[in-house]
Amino acid sequence: MKAQAILAVISSLALVISLATLWQSHLAKFKTVAVAGPLQLRISQIKSSDTSWYIPQVDCRVTISNTGARVGKVLGIRMVARYPLLPIPGAHEIFSAHSEVDSVLYRKHGADRFTWIDKASLGDAAPFVLLPRSSTSKHVVFDTRWDDPVIQDEIEFTLEILTDRVAKWIAVEKWTHSIRGIEWSELTEVGTAFTVHPASAGSRRPFTTVPSDLHEYTRGKKEIPAGGFTRHDSRLVTSARSAKANGKQQKEAPGATNDQREQ
Repeated sequence: MKAQAILAVISSLALVISLATLWQSHLAKFKTVAVAGPLQLRISQIKSSDTSWYIPQVDCRVTISNTGARVGKVLGIRMVARYPLLPIPGAHEIFSAHSEVDSVLYRKHGADRFTWIDKASLGDAAPFVLLPRSSTSKHVVFDTRWDDPVIQDEIEFTLEILTDRVAKWIAVEKWTHSIRGIEWSELTEVGTAFTVHPASAGSRRPFTTVPSDLHEYTRGKKEIPAGGFTRHDSRLVTSARSAKANGKQQKEAPGATNDQREQ
């Protein structure tokens, strides 16, 4: 009886493991896991005849993975800008996906809106399919239109995706930034781009030093010489033994052998 009970338990465990393996390999539903990098904000001023307006644009790289065993569709991607300090509950606006871009060319031409559209754009940010256990990375630019300056001490940007599994937008990453008067001037008149790190990065930032004044101690106290390394001409130095042998050979050169001398 004990042996039969043990066999029954082993059989049940094997069945459970087999079902779990079958689920993971063939039946698990489409499920997305996404991660995004730093967000970059630019604002372009557009003029036409007697009117003018602003085109704010934000861009980031995003990687989306399908951890399930079934094919899935990503139907849309967007950026939502929320204004938590306004006395209007839920105040927000949508930055639509303008296009997918080549990261290298966008970095080179991103300061000029019409140039990057011409040289860096890879086309519309269209829906796409994710195969089981696969990932895709995209660099996407989002934009909208502002007819007047937007001055806010806090703007919360949220990247969202829409899939065919759930009929609602799913938040992927968040960034918090501000646009004060001086920053608006820098963005629109100078053409500066502001880079914001994602909320998921927490306190982790590039170029962080501990303590904050670390370089006060690492910079050294001695004066740094100018001109780099001192360079000298190089030459081959012959050893004493080799020089002696060479001299002997030169003396015997007129007559190489005794027979030759007698002749």
